Amino acid sequence: MIRIVAVLIIHRQRVLVGKRADNASSARGLHEFPGGKIERGESATTAATRECLEETGLTVCIDRPLASTLTDEEKFEIVFFLGSLTSGKESEPLKPFKWITLAELELCTFPKANSFVVNWLRQSSVIV
Repeated sequence: MIRIVAVLIIHRQRVLVGKRADNASSARGLHEFPGGKIERGESATTAATRECLEETGLTVCIDRPLASTLTDEEKFEIVFFLGSLTSGKESEPLKPFKWITLAELELCTFPKANSFVVNWLRQSSVIV
């Protein structure tokens, strides 16, 4: 099983979301949170901060774990974290990531494995 991390970064009542390319090898055209594979010998939190920097150009700290889930085919375990910018100021992420509001989140289509954390975002007051 491959372990993956994903980080929900919330800043100024917006969340950081990207959209996978239509020609991506998996989850084509779906929205995603920054993250990626945990490398051998790496902790999940270290992987989360590394992947955020690589994918978005932003330095984050991991605040706490949110959930862990398996994909339908059980080939991947996804560990979700809540994170925040370390600088505390507005930063523009690398494309395809961008800051979106809760209303914009409603227009996004995420993989089924992200359902729990997307619903948590919709129901929580962290980005209202």
